[in-house]
Amino acid sequence: MQEPVTAVKLEYVSPDDRKFRDWLRRYREEIAGEPPPEEWLDAYIRHIFSEQGKSRHIWWALDEQRPIGFAVAIITPQAAGSARMQGTIAEFFVYPEYRREGFGRRMAEAVLDFLQRQGAHDIHASVTTGNVRGLRFWEACSFQISRYVLVHRPGLKREEEEDEDEL
Repeated sequence: MQEPVTAVKLEYVSPDDRKFRDWLRRYREEIAGEPPPEEWLDAYIRHIFSEQGKSRHIWWALDEQRPIGFAVAIITPQAAGSARMQGTIAEFFVYPEYRREGFGRRMAEAVLDFLQRQGAHDIHASVTTGNVRGLRFWEACSFQISRYVLVHRPGLKREEEEDEDEL
């Protein structure tokens, strides 16, 4: 007999939680290929926690009482003066030992449920270029590609020159 699947619980992270800082560093290293500079990480943490519980929500994701990852979500008006709200899943990290076990989907469902209860009509998530596994994950959670975001970084060479016909 199969055990019932429990929902993932979201619990707010304390601003002075060193464990969160360590996991945020690991997450940033995983998506960027190198750890972020310590001074950047400290400034970023101060910034996001200054908005905790207001427009930004920073959570541990718990399966029963066991942390399985963390998420950061943002809620903002879609346009000035608009009553419609937009949700953004800004950071989403499932600990490596809990991946491919269904925890990520349950974690995403908890974040989506929270954002929808707060009135978010559109909810955005993003993945870095080349993160096919992340893209497939969000597509499996009913997200679809709505735009491409391009970054201009002068002096940065492209790893592979693509034929314009392929774009």
